Amino acid sequence: MARVAFPWLRPLWQQLATAAHSGRLPHGMGFTYATDFGMDELLQQLAAFLLCQQLGQKQKACGQCKSCQLWHAGTHPDYLRIEPETGKQIGVDAVRKVALQVQQTASQGGNKVVQILHADRMTVQAANALLKTLEEPPENTFIQLAAVRYSQLLPTIRSRLLAYTLPQPSKAEIKSWLYEHSKQAISDNLILELALQKPLTVLQQLQDDEPVRSYLGLLCRGELELSKDLEQVHALLALLLTEIQVAHRQVLLGELPAVITNSISQPAAPKHLASALEEGYRRGVSLRKALQSAGINAQILMASWSGELTRSLRASAYN
Repeated sequence: MARVAFPWLRPLWQQLATAAHSGRLPHGMGFTYATDFGMDELLQQLAAFLLCQQLGQKQKACGQCKSCQLWHAGTHPDYLRIEPETGKQIGVDAVRKVALQVQQTASQGGNKVVQILHADRMTVQAANALLKTLEEPPENTFIQLAAVRYSQLLPTIRSRLLAYTLPQPSKAEIKSWLYEHSKQAISDNLILELALQKPLTVLQQLQDDEPVRSYLGLLCRGELELSKDLEQVHALLALLLTEIQVAHRQVLLGELPAVITNSISQPAAPKHLASALEEGYRRGVSLRKALQSAGINAQILMASWSGELTRSLRASAYN
């Protein structure tokens, strides 16, 4: 996929750049790690910006100085990126690398930048080890934590960070953005609702001329794949709840949702569909809360909820 811009991030970028130029950028920063909304690009741009040696009053890195050249080569010695392996947590050893990095003198004589992605997957021991570094960061050192579930960071960690709110695009903004990058005018309300949750994913499917994936449709057909990874379960549940809301509104307006009628040979009558979707949404919200608890089997809980919902959408459930 060609590089795309994320216009809804411009106010946040302006806030960060202005704070940096005025010397008010905090040493500890927290972000919601939403890659579909362009947070990867923003974090990379922020690191390059802070490491640039010829910044002046520019709004982005110059791209020409030695520091920028090292950055583009992926070999900048004053930058450290920490993220867990798939399905694993961030342990104490990774946090020790952070401590060593910030204690060293900047190789290029400027700032040092540490970014910890999926910071909500730090072990308690790792989070506690990070506290001292956050409490007393050396001068010209910026530590940025990005967490999918920001509220899951330890309160002691959050208290040492300035949290930046992720701007959310409007439906009109998403519609315009999808057209700009795919040249497709989207009128389907379900696609727009999905794009509000996963804009980059929907855009990529449109650019590849693939049908936009409906997870409610996969659920109805019994084709929904459930991951053991808790973050992926949370993301999938959020998308399903969005689709259930859209389908419920359609039924209340007297429309039979195509995502259901195309996936179930004999769907329930409209009045039963409306009740089933409403109850499914309520149980889904309760499930989302339950998934916050430690030690639960997210895969089994999701399978149980999705199975109950699928059965309730069929006419046979009311015969």
